[in-house]
Amino acid sequence: MSVHWIAEAAFVGLWLAGSGLVVVAWLSRLSSWWRERSLRASLLGPVRAARATAYRELSFVRGLAEEMEIAGIRWPVEALVAAMPFVGAIGWFGVDASVEAMRLRYALDADRLLGSETWLLNTVAGALLGSMPYFYVKFRLQRKRHRIALDMIKLVQNVVGHYSDNRTVQELISRSAPSMPEYVRDEWKRLELRSHLGGSLEEALYEFARRADNEWAEDVADILLIKHKYGHDVIEALHKLVVDMQRARKNEERRLAMVTAYRVGTAVMVAFAFGIVFFNVYADGTNYRHYFLTPGGRLVMLLSAVVLFASMVLVVRSGRRTF
Repeated sequence: MSVHWIAEAAFVGLWLAGSGLVVVAWLSRLSSWWRERSLRASLLGPVRAARATAYRELSFVRGLAEEMEIAGIRWPVEALVAAMPFVGAIGWFGVDASVEAMRLRYALDADRLLGSETWLLNTVAGALLGSMPYFYVKFRLQRKRHRIALDMIKLVQNVVGHYSDNRTVQELISRSAPSMPEYVRDEWKRLELRSHLGGSLEEALYEFARRADNEWAEDVADILLIKHKYGHDVIEALHKLVVDMQRARKNEERRLAMVTAYRVGTAVMVAFAFGIVFFNVYADGTNYRHYFLTPGGRLVMLLSAVVLFASMVLVVRSGRRTF
């Protein structure tokens, strides 16, 4: 390994580190700007505020913002939406430059004179890398909901501990809120706030179940709603729910462990896929022809990128099964 190559690698590393610092500073600035803008919009009144943030009513943006909130990601949704094409563009040009650098440095003399048509590969790789911020949100959301699912037993036991037939559901929610387990505490506090704003308690309970995204949260919502509507004593139903959850918990913990391993393994596989190609070309220059010049090699590269993307989607879908 030549000193020149080491120097080039060092400068590329410095460039990446500097670019990362610029991006972080930009995101921090954008986050501060958005907080100030939201505060101003709230002071302008509902009509002008709605007009200023109409684009947030787009289903994709609205859904992504809600998922970021549940997952505990404090960036403004605009920063994440902007990060996707930004990272995708870096991926497109990065792959193009990497293939060109491998051609000039490691390919055989005969292959260096041949240009490689990699625009399709660049596009697929750019789309894969550009989707990483979106999948990051999905993975954080998945992990948060898994932890909420595993905290549901403690949640119901906490509700039982504060239960009294003379208390309303709103009082029961408020009294149990301070001692809720860690991962479900934010959603329960949101439920407490919604239950005291004068809106429909039914809507607040079902919103809690929807955001938690597991069947036990739906059962809790149904039981509390029965008490709210009809005034029935539901303590036995809550006790039975705890028993059912304890019976199912072991199998669910095993499934969530498998989903977590699948999620980590897929992310590592995407990270190593590009490095493996570079290492193979670095170890043997003839591999450049196999990867980038022969039609079969280019097809394998494209299919590999598509499979990696499909694997990310399957990780997200596999974690959506309810607790």
